[in-house]
Amino acid sequence: MMKLQRILTVALAAVFSLGVFGYSTANAAGTYKISCKNDAYGMHLGSDYTQIAYVYNAASVQGVGVANGANEYLITEFDQAYVGNDCLYAGSADTNGTAVVAADVARLAVSAIVGAVSNRIDMAYTAKKESTSATGLSFTSHSDGLAMSANKIVGGLSFWGEFSNSDFTNGQAFTSVRLDSMKFNGDASSYSMGVDKMFGKALVGVVVSNLETDLTTTFNSGTYKQDVDTYGVYLAYKTSIFQIDLGMGEGDSDITTTRRDLGNDAVINGKTTADVEYSHARISATLQRGRFSLVPTASYRTMSMDIKGFTDDRADDVAGDVVGNFLLFTSGNETLTVTDDKISARSVESETMSLGLKLSANLGSLQPYVDLSYDSEDTSKAAYKTEAGTDGNDSELKASDYDTSLRMGAGVNFMLGNHIKGGFRIGSIENREDWSEDYVAGNISIGF
Repeated sequence: MMKLQRILTVALAAVFSLGVFGYSTANAAGTYKISCKNDAYGMHLGSDYTQIAYVYNAASVQGVGVANGANEYLITEFDQAYVGNDCLYAGSADTNGTAVVAADVARLAVSAIVGAVSNRIDMAYTAKKESTSATGLSFTSHSDGLAMSANKIVGGLSFWGEFSNSDFTNGQAFTSVRLDSMKFNGDASSYSMGVDKMFGKALVGVVVSNLETDLTTTFNSGTYKQDVDTYGVYLAYKTSIFQIDLGMGEGDSDITTTRRDLGNDAVINGKTTADVEYSHARISATLQRGRFSLVPTASYRTMSMDIKGFTDDRADDVAGDVVGNFLLFTSGNETLTVTDDKISARSVESETMSLGLKLSANLGSLQPYVDLSYDSEDTSKAAYKTEAGTDGNDSELKASDYDTSLRMGAGVNFMLGNHIKGGFRIGSIENREDWSEDYVAGNISIGF
């Protein structure tokens, strides 16, 4: 025991170059299969990185030269204590997913909510203009999500619902979890339901929405799932040419994360909650020329998300799973103790200004259209750890800086007789740094 205490006291971590950390064992369990937060690792888990680590063991000279005249030898000359490179990594690989992807989820959530509300507002005014049939089912050229609505069914109230889905990827280059990257991919599905009423040229309504995301966080060999629930209000006003609408809301969110402990290959589990707030505004004008209409639009949307602090739970090491008996790692000592990670509270925000243009043609039972918009955004950057040294990657993959993007969509709406109406659309997000996003959707309304 005294020998163990002496080794723990004098053993310092060695880091020669983080560039060696991406070698072939980067995707395997650690040398000794103990957690990266096992107490046996000693000082090198914190900020006390040193160029050379020594261990004192006068009985182990064995012909090896004395390193500094005090019977302290390079740790690499003996298997006396573990200071290998299994856990000497930095950057996003050693970061909980909330620090990297939460802001993107906020952007996805507010885009889904605002898309649903904007869709409904457009449907309401289209239905009023086109004097829908007794079934009260509206027809629209809006290009986000799957939607149908029933208008003026109880005291002038209208009920509506929408569903949408998107797939997305952050495509930063990825070599190993020991090198910096924030590569991830996933999908998001959402639904919104609301009720509103028309007062002359004004529309007032309430909406409840849900967004579910399921991400694979390649950067830390983990997953990220978030369920966002919100409720809000909206109002709109339309003249013969101009239309303005705005809304706001709030809600809460559940977040669950996993990531990989590179030491024992176990799963690190995290769970927390978040409070969210959002707001949006839009102004548009409709320019009609025969069968064709052109609608320029300017819009704004924002969501803030306050994530509560929580604990990342690391699995305890089990004596039978530890490989080797190099002094520190015997089945009966205290080196099986594992310390969990404390994840601090974090606030993120996504704010987007958009300039859009929609061109549609009324061909009777068919209405094809194209929809373009230019987005300028301010989304919170990822906040993962900085490196303690070089990893041999000259480009040093920093957090993605989402600045501008282009949304491109096209589709066709159709009407079969007086009872079946629907549409099909596709679209994508382009020119967003390290990002690609695609969506496909359709809608159908049936009335009797």
